[in-house]
Amino acid sequence: MANSNANASRFRVGLMVTAVVLVGIWMVSNRWKTSDLVVPAKQESLMGTMGVSAPQKEVTRIEFLNEVLDGLKPTPLVSRVITSPVGSIPADTMELAFNWAIETQNPALATLIRTDIDLSKEKPNYTDIARTFIFNGDMYLGEKPIIASYLFQQGKIYIDKGLQLEPKNISLLNALIVYESEYVNQPMQFRNTLKKALGLDSNNIETNIIHLNLLKKSGQLPKALKKCEKLISLQPQNSDWLFEMSNLYGTAGDSVNAKVYLELAIKTQKKKQ
Repeated sequence: MANSNANASRFRVGLMVTAVVLVGIWMVSNRWKTSDLVVPAKQESLMGTMGVSAPQKEVTRIEFLNEVLDGLKPTPLVSRVITSPVGSIPADTMELAFNWAIETQNPALATLIRTDIDLSKEKPNYTDIARTFIFNGDMYLGEKPIIASYLFQQGKIYIDKGLQLEPKNISLLNALIVYESEYVNQPMQFRNTLKKALGLDSNNIETNIIHLNLLKKSGQLPKALKKCEKLISLQPQNSDWLFEMSNLYGTAGDSVNAKVYLELAIKTQKKKQ
């Protein structure tokens, strides 16, 4: 079970393109080469909350700020940054506010300030901004519905902007699948988006991880096993998939194969050390 929790954490890290807030690093890349913005204490894999309700009505920035600042008293500088129009505050001042959010361990506020900083740039990267909002919003579902809704709603805005420029952007399509499955829970839509993403690149690691999790959540174990086999074929040296295959066989009640893949996973993991 410890391996299962570790694997879930690795999957979440692999699915996010954002900043590592606690050290203030803003790293950007696609597919499997990603890092994550610090999220709440809940340690669930992506796609782990489909069906959890959150407000569908528009959540305003003020409503969002009231939630993230509950019990906190921001400094005058932070208050000015978060209540001013995007682009009206110098970048170095915004960075100070961002650092305050880090120091107070407030990832939701850090997400907002970080994306405000990026939106202030001459050419904002809508892909990174959208994914930051979406994947961090997913982590608040079931715990902070107002915060989750605001982040998802903002993420959808920038998904749409990004897809207008790049209709075949798989990173954005993956974020859209999460929005459609986790937040608005629209099966037909996320299945169509998933089909489109896989049609563009059937070997995209992130898309296949999302698909695997959807199959697991819907109880389609035979298909989940096949999807995990594909991930193993794509990344044979990644012990995560071997551990996952062991977990799937264990769930299916096949203790023999569960043991086989567990031993393979441990052996593969040791080779990396």
